[in-house]
Amino acid sequence: MKRNILFVDDEPNILQGLRRMLRPMREQWEMHFAASGQEALEILARVPMDAVVSDMRMPGMNGPELLRRVMHEHPETVRFALSGYSDQDMVGRSIAPTHQYLTKPCDEKKLIQALTEAMDARGFISNKDLLDKIGRIEHLPVLPKAYVRITDELSKGDPSPKLIGEIVSDDIGLSANILKLVNSAYFGLARPIASPQQAVIVLGVNVIRSVILSLHVFKSFDCTEESSFSLSLLWEHCLRTAGLAKAIAKVEGMVKEDADNAYIAALLHDVGKLLLNAFFSTEYQEVFRVVRGENRLVAEVEAEQLGLTHAQVGAYLLGLWGLPSAVVHAVARHHARTPGPGGLCPADVVYFANQLDHDVFVFNAHYARPPVDPERLAAIGGPDRYARWRDEALALSLNKEET
Repeated sequence: MKRNILFVDDEPNILQGLRRMLRPMREQWEMHFAASGQEALEILARVPMDAVVSDMRMPGMNGPELLRRVMHEHPETVRFALSGYSDQDMVGRSIAPTHQYLTKPCDEKKLIQALTEAMDARGFISNKDLLDKIGRIEHLPVLPKAYVRITDELSKGDPSPKLIGEIVSDDIGLSANILKLVNSAYFGLARPIASPQQAVIVLGVNVIRSVILSLHVFKSFDCTEESSFSLSLLWEHCLRTAGLAKAIAKVEGMVKEDADNAYIAALLHDVGKLLLNAFFSTEYQEVFRVVRGENRLVAEVEAEQLGLTHAQVGAYLLGLWGLPSAVVHAVARHHARTPGPGGLCPADVVYFANQLDHDVFVFNAHYARPPVDPERLAAIGGPDRYARWRDEALALSLNKEET
């Protein structure tokens, strides 16, 4: 079944260029084109859209106004901004109703991949009522400016670590948090890092980007009045899990891209809990009441009472934001009982890093500890390999206590 995608731009040449550029997708996509926000809304009233891609500066109804209408009236639709302008005020107004912001000219492959992966993310949420409710949330933690600027620099093909370090340095609070974090035992570095530029060079751009996103997401939810759990304990759990993922990837000699994706996914694997806690607080408090009262697994009770788990919600959010598909699927599968196809991948690393942290550290005495699934254990070669990874967890624990 073809997906319906609506492109909106008041410049006919732009729409014509998109038609030509995306012609190879005609078998997979039914593409619609509108020259104004009002025309776009009229099309949306007739045809349900999987995604809307809108220019920002248009006469009459501009891009942010259109996307906000789409958010409220068609919450299941993925929303993209595609603009050649760098007007910070316009970008700021478009952030809340926009899932991803792409700049013109946009590479054909990049646009196709971004749209495909964002639309695929909706498959993680099977409950349409929940999908609509999440789609209407105006105050999801938006991508921070530093993350967007770094992503833009990365898209140039030859990113500058020096420039990326300067982007981080522009935010004093962010710089302080990153330097504090990279010098902690979680990273196990042999020498202290004194500047954001050094942090970028030593850790790599993708890891720095994921740290920025993680710090921002947790900070966004730090003011939640009533929380079902301790945000600080969850943050520490995510940090430890990321450190364990990094250690496992190193032991296994994973290539840098896979190791980075495993680290990023581990750092963000519980972001779905933040979303559920903030926007479904009553239902989520009941989940944790049962978890603590009956000593059960969080994901198990979530599935029973909500019809989905925090892993699915987190994967949906990260997919909408355009994080790498390997990261999204690793987050989605960090409680899955069956291994994925092929050899060791980021999803496996995140699953076992999460297991190890729950095994070594007591996150909450009233939570049941998830057992290692025999099928997933067999897929990595059995208990000996897991035991070796567990030694890495203990080493990390001792290192943290000594620091």
